[in-house]
Amino acid sequence: MKKIFTYLIFASLTFSACGIPEDSQPSTVDSPIGARTEASSELLVTGNVREELIYLFDERNLLVPVFREIPSVDLRVTDLINELVDDLSETERDASLSTAVPAGLSLAGVTQEEDVATINFNAGGLEVIEGDELAKALAQIVFTLTETGTLDAIIISINGDTKTWPTPNGGDQQFLRRIQFMSYAPEVDSGIAQ
Repeated sequence: MKKIFTYLIFASLTFSACGIPEDSQPSTVDSPIGARTEASSELLVTGNVREELIYLFDERNLLVPVFREIPSVDLRVTDLINELVDDLSETERDASLSTAVPAGLSLAGVTQEEDVATINFNAGGLEVIEGDELAKALAQIVFTLTETGTLDAIIISINGDTKTWPTPNGGDQQFLRRIQFMSYAPEVDSGIAQ
């Protein structure tokens, strides 16, 4: 009798052991960042114009992805940097979005080795801002450039001199990655969509 009782307990535990209910549909989590490797292939390209994502700040100091139309004939990194310093559209201003990237930021050159890009700026841009505004500008640049899916890290130099930059989530760094700026990361919708 004791053996039968033990087998019954064992059998009932076996049938309910995992505690994960079966369902017919997997759950998804909405993320404004999206799948990095798919982002560039899903963007609209028509004629001489394509849509690209850049990141601006909302009034809570969180990054927000925004689509911009960019001429497709220009170098991609150059285009993205130019969009970060460009004037905001009326729609972006109405949504209380802003940019921390200084208007005087001027790109001197870009090189890429595997998944790391070295961005060389002329003097008079990033090095003239400091504190939170500098961290926000760096966050915008890093999130925007790594959105392409081909870059994982950014090195920023001024007039060819590689700099070490302050990051809110990682101390002073030469290799800048998204993880170091997570305090500014876009807010992910809470909850699970089914």
